[in-house]
Amino acid sequence: MSARILLVEDDQSLAIGLEFNLRREGYEVTVCADAESAATTVARNGTANPFDLFLLDWMLPGKDGLSLLADLREAGYDAPVLLLTARDSKEDVVEGLDGGADDYLSKPFDLNILLARVRSLLRGRTARPRETPGDEARFCGTGPEGATTVHADFNNLTIDVRGVRHRLTYKEAQILKLLWERRNQVVTREDLLQKIWGVEGYIQSRTVDNHIVQLRKLIEEDPKKPRWILSIHGSGYKFVA
Repeated sequence: MSARILLVEDDQSLAIGLEFNLRREGYEVTVCADAESAATTVARNGTANPFDLFLLDWMLPGKDGLSLLADLREAGYDAPVLLLTARDSKEDVVEGLDGGADDYLSKPFDLNILLARVRSLLRGRTARPRETPGDEARFCGTGPEGATTVHADFNNLTIDVRGVRHRLTYKEAQILKLLWERRNQVVTREDLLQKIWGVEGYIQSRTVDNHIVQLRKLIEEDPKKPRWILSIHGSGYKFVA
């Protein structure tokens, strides 16, 4: 069965070109021009995960793509999201990833890079274990705010921090799981790029850094003074158990 992609893009010529090339790659593609029709399309399918990947333009008429993404995550749709946008500042990238996107591609983009990122996101979703016993992490510590207990469920993409549940994006869950599995060891940015994205040369290292920022916001009492996910200068990161 071919992967199902929902493309939400209001630029008609770009949407036609992307649909053609994605279908040529063997994907099933549904195209919507705005957030409202996209939400209706997702809901109409009546299944928990009607699509395997969302390609969302940020600047849509009416409700923007980031708001649509928030609605999809709130409704429990955990398919990976590739955000397409002409907004490419560092702040925009952080906002997009913080909003639940798994990856971010600035316009104008090279078609081969987009297709590579689509393959990478879909490959990760296909490989994701659905029923893996023990596929979780639990850790705790004591700080100024008292005891902090964290429970990450990598299968269900959730993390409980001090009794409050949050959703993880698929990439955030993959990164945290890898750091947890290699706790007390240095994991380089290059290793994270290769293991998580699987496409060397297409993803910038700042993408890793932005995901780490979001994880720290979730689990650290003070993200600027992390106790668990430490930066190793000139190399990468280390999860300290």
